[in-house]
Amino acid sequence: MQKPPKHVETHKTRIGQACDVIGILLFLAIIFYTVFQWNRLPEEVPIHFNAAGEVDNYGSKWALLLVPLISVGLFALLEFLERHPEWHNYPKRLNEVNAPRFYQSSRELLNRVKNLSLLLMTYTQWEIVRVGLGDLDAMSEWGFGGILALMLIVIYMGVAKQRKIK
Repeated sequence: MQKPPKHVETHKTRIGQACDVIGILLFLAIIFYTVFQWNRLPEEVPIHFNAAGEVDNYGSKWALLLVPLISVGLFALLEFLERHPEWHNYPKRLNEVNAPRFYQSSRELLNRVKNLSLLLMTYTQWEIVRVGLGDLDAMSEWGFGGILALMLIVIYMGVAKQRKIK
C-alpha cells in the first residue's frame, strides 16, 4: 500500500459555505433572541429535560450562557478539523490516487455534522428560552429528535459515499 500524502489541497464547496452562513446566522439570531428576552426570563430557567421533553431540572438563567459557549467551542473545533482532513480516520485502501476524493468527502461530511450540531444547539437554546418564558410547557421532542435523525442520516450517507471510493 502506498503511503497517503500528508496534505492534499481541498476546498470548501459552495454548499459547505452556504451551510456555514446559514448555521452562523441562525446561531446569531438565537443569541440576539436570548439577549432580547433576558429581562423577561425568570431567575430560574429549565436546564434539563427528560426524554418526553418535560423539564426535570432548573437552574440560574445564567446557565443559558453555557449552550452558546459550548456551541462556539464545538463549531471552532469542528471547523479546525474540517480544514485538516488528513487527520481524519480512513480505511486501509487510502492511497495517493484516491486521497483527494477521501479528503474532500470527509471534509464535506464534517461540514454537515458541524452545522447540524450548531442547529441542534441553536434549537435547544430556543426551546429552553421559550419554556423559561412560559410560551411552551415542554421541549418538543420532534424538533430535537428530527435534527438528531437528520444528523444520523447525513452521517450514514457520508460513510456510504466514502465506501464507494476505490
